[in-house]
Amino acid sequence: MSLRGSYTWSHYYGNFDQDNSSLDGNDSAIFIGSSNIGDGVGLQLWDNKYGDLRGDRRHLLKMYGAYSLGWNASIGAFGIYQSGQPWEAWNYEIYQNIPGFSGLNDVNRYAEPAGSRTSPAHYQFDLTYTQNVAISAFNMQFQLDAFNVFDKQTGYNFEPSVHRANFGKARDTFDPRRYQVAVRFQF
Repeated sequence: MSLRGSYTWSHYYGNFDQDNSSLDGNDSAIFIGSSNIGDGVGLQLWDNKYGDLRGDRRHLLKMYGAYSLGWNASIGAFGIYQSGQPWEAWNYEIYQNIPGFSGLNDVNRYAEPAGSRTSPAHYQFDLTYTQNVAISAFNMQFQLDAFNVFDKQTGYNFEPSVHRANFGKARDTFDPRRYQVAVRFQF
């Protein structure tokens, strides 16, 4: 039997312009547009940009255990818990009376400090069963995996624009429960 685990605490915060930070062209669609920071009213570094950034996962716990069974088989389990994803509301209306404002677009116009809100935390539990069958000098291995056993489909990537119908709703969820079967011939 074996049991391993790790816990990580981190805090990813600040404000920075991520323009041209990837190798494949301008942002390679990884970040919002061509750097909206500093491009006008509501897009300046002092416009609520300082705070917890999207990549912040304050707590991350991983546990893995395995147990060898007496009939040439083993079972294993993997569990994970992670804090939710920071996000903030975007609203152009709080900037529209400032001289120089143009456009009726919420994108990157923070209505509150960066990371003021947090999506729900996510946990997941995976299981595996492996059976070995000796065939002469070879081994036939059968494996059954169950991922996200409790079917925890936590939402993340929340819609930040207050002028969209789905404001405050998750645009993505973690994968649902699924199974995988594998057969291996080892020689």
